[in-house]
Amino acid sequence: MLPNNPFRLIAASAAILFTVFSCETQEETVIDRTLSISVPLKTAETKASNQFVTVEAAGAWDLSIDFGEAEEAWAYVEPASGEGRRSDIVLSWERNTGEDARSCVLTVTTGNRSASATFTQNGTSGSGGGSSELKSDIPGKWLELPATDDPDLYFITHDMVRSGRTVRNYSYYYSPDDRLAVWVAYPLNKGLIGSGGRTNDWGYDPKVPSRYQAELFSAYNGYQRGHQLPSADRYGSGINETTFYFTNMTPQKGELNEVAWAALEGMVRNWSYSVDTLYVVTGADIHGSTKTAYDNNGNAVTVPVGYFKALLAGKIKDGSANSTAGYAGIAFYFEHRSYSKDKDAIMAQAMTIDELEEMTGYDFFVNLPEKIGANYAAQVESDVISWWY
Repeated sequence: MLPNNPFRLIAASAAILFTVFSCETQEETVIDRTLSISVPLKTAETKASNQFVTVEAAGAWDLSIDFGEAEEAWAYVEPASGEGRRSDIVLSWERNTGEDARSCVLTVTTGNRSASATFTQNGTSGSGGGSSELKSDIPGKWLELPATDDPDLYFITHDMVRSGRTVRNYSYYYSPDDRLAVWVAYPLNKGLIGSGGRTNDWGYDPKVPSRYQAELFSAYNGYQRGHQLPSADRYGSGINETTFYFTNMTPQKGELNEVAWAALEGMVRNWSYSVDTLYVVTGADIHGSTKTAYDNNGNAVTVPVGYFKALLAGKIKDGSANSTAGYAGIAFYFEHRSYSKDKDAIMAQAMTIDELEEMTGYDFFVNLPEKIGANYAAQVESDVISWWY
């Protein structure tokens, strides 16, 4: 049994308290384009300092800070509440004496609307990826997770703030030798997608030492920077930037990335709109790969031989999955080459979860049996119901 991943939260003012919750139900996010928070300096050095941040709002607002797993507050805002536009809000932070970088999320809230921005402070190990050593997080019992039992890979998870609450963003299984994640897993629904645009804010992942990451401020030689968690799946303020971490990239051919793969990503989002939550695993198959690409520093990165997705639809409401407690699964595998973006061509790559497990060697949705029972889970993974077509 996998242990729960703890989230500890510290508020920036005593008047505001976040709550931690699991995305088992869909959360709706109300977007107000007049509400925003701007942090000019997104990444600071280890020394204590401060800067001004700006809040744009149509009325009264409150400002809070989420420190994720940190036990103590290390950054502060003054004032923590106000009205309308203010550009004189002071964000101050303490010296970081630890080796690892640390991040916090600033969230401005007015009524049921919120906007967020991430601020990172480097550790004593230097700039770039902030951690001095690569270490795994503790996996939660989330439905999207595959098994995490490979001693050569590292499990990393990122959080985010949606509607004033801390939730999981995405998790991945990282291979430092190959400089990529072999899979990325995340929940998907309308509330988690949010609204906004593509930031193109390429950067190091603060949870992985930079020496283990590919530097990708510009593309690989001969390959595109292919997102595993698509940018369009996380459009929320202060959240889209996390999809541009170098750890979320693989060297992908444009003839696949821009055509069939992009079409499949759109289909996945459409499916997520019709269910409570869609649990997604996107992966890069590097088994048997003999090709390498090179990052901006000339470091070798393994080129995948194929790409896959495993999908688990939760709480299908039209009755088509009643025989499996409302859950249904489907998987896709694409060789690393061009395909038509026609729906029929994409669905021709569909298979059962069991079949994808046999192809890749990964055990998907390991927490599903505990959720709905072993018999139901076995049916979900061995069949593709008509709902997907």
